[in-house]
Amino acid sequence: MYSVYDTAQEITDYLNAFVAADLPILIGEFGGPPDQWGDPDEDTMMAAAEQLDLGYLAWSWSGNTDPILDLAIDFDPSRLSSWGQRIFHGANGIAQTSKEATIFGGGTPTDTQPPTAPGTPSASAVTSTSVTLTWPAATDNVRVTAYDVVRVAGASEPTAASSATDTATVSGLTAGTTYTFAVYARDATGNRSPRSATVTVTTADAPAVACSVGYRVVNEWPGGFQGEVVIRNTGTTPLNGWTLAFTFTDGQTITNMWGGTASQTGGAVTVTPASYTSTIPAGGSVMVGFVGASGATNTAPTAFTLNGGNCAAG
Repeated sequence: MYSVYDTAQEITDYLNAFVAADLPILIGEFGGPPDQWGDPDEDTMMAAAEQLDLGYLAWSWSGNTDPILDLAIDFDPSRLSSWGQRIFHGANGIAQTSKEATIFGGGTPTDTQPPTAPGTPSASAVTSTSVTLTWPAATDNVRVTAYDVVRVAGASEPTAASSATDTATVSGLTAGTTYTFAVYARDATGNRSPRSATVTVTTADAPAVACSVGYRVVNEWPGGFQGEVVIRNTGTTPLNGWTLAFTFTDGQTITNMWGGTASQTGGAVTVTPASYTSTIPAGGSVMVGFVGASGATNTAPTAFTLNGGNCAAG
């Protein structure tokens, strides 16, 4: 799915049409920076693949003329790029969703015994957006192949991280927020253990961020406009991963974005980076562009936060 599939609606409409008609389909060759036709929405493609039980092929292993498309650096599976980390270890990625084909296990699985429950996890390296969890290993009659860390929220247990070892780092958390986590073990057949005991963690408050944000309207027409946001790292160390937040006051809505992914509730907008804008070097900047809808008044936002901390505007 190339860059013309740059909105969730286009992607889900296309895939659902095939599924509804009982036609076979595989999501092939997706990923990459925006071009003149749009910015491919990889997150929706992967989420839809999981929801509709489809396969996907991410572009591509290594050796591209443009290395931004490489999953691995110099064909080395131990050196995944940020794009490779997203595909293998991110939400709806290969580590979370793949299962070993029975052909590699010698035919129809005969192992029906699940692993024992992992021990109670403990938390360390707690930051404003992440925590590292470690737990006593589970045991299995054959072998334990993976662990799933879940966030416990009432009856809901969304997967927060997956690991092949007895430790995992959960990222993408909100500063100053309390979370409850537990762990399941899996074996090669897919048998899942009972859940471990839980651990409750409160993330740290958002640190002060050395940053500034420039916002401008590049072009405007009746009912719409094109905007540009420049995020500057005014600190002395690189900023790896970021979440930008701001609020529209005149009912504006973002309809398409490149350089990042926008989510919007009312006037409140949250932007997370694309793989190629996720790192802002010290003294450097990244740009996010978008197309939006607006009414007669289109007031620019004046307050911005980055990773929960205030940024200077301008």
